[in-house]
Amino acid sequence: MKTYYWLHQNRFLSHLRTIFCALAIAGGSLTLSSIRADSPPPNATGDFYPCFTRTSLRQVGENLIITFDISGSSTGTFTSTSTGVTGTEMDVVHRDGSITLHGSLLFTGSVNGRSGTMLFTYEGIGNLNTGHENLRFVGTQGTGDLAGVVANLTAEGDLGGACDGDFGGHGTYSGHVLFTR
Repeated sequence: MKTYYWLHQNRFLSHLRTIFCALAIAGGSLTLSSIRADSPPPNATGDFYPCFTRTSLRQVGENLIITFDISGSSTGTFTSTSTGVTGTEMDVVHRDGSITLHGSLLFTGSVNGRSGTMLFTYEGIGNLNTGHENLRFVGTQGTGDLAGVVANLTAEGDLGGACDGDFGGHGTYSGHVLFTR
């Protein structure tokens, strides 16, 4: 009687592959179980009140480069006190009065009742003549109850308003927050 040893070996390997795939799928689904896929991310809305203090000003070609220290507060989904938002911003003011800006903020406060900190990076455009700006924020790297939280926000604001710095502003934000825990 002939035995086909290689046939049994291939069946064994096939079974091992099937078991491995099933375990990989089960493990992946357990890892993702903390993310709530059954509901969309909650909406985030509110107001913000930045205060700008100029730290440098220099001419580069036809552009003016200005850097600022930022402090401020926010209300709504992201709630912080007057010292709850700190960061830096770099503005490139072009000859026609348009502005491109980039910055980062450390938010200290609460999001839907969860306290902690979050790092926000942002970029946007503005107009020197009108003082109006449009921005996009991404928040990650949370600590405390905000660990694992991701935020994607758009904001619109205007310069003007009192603060302890060189000038202030006010605006509104909206977007989504994803709680992965």
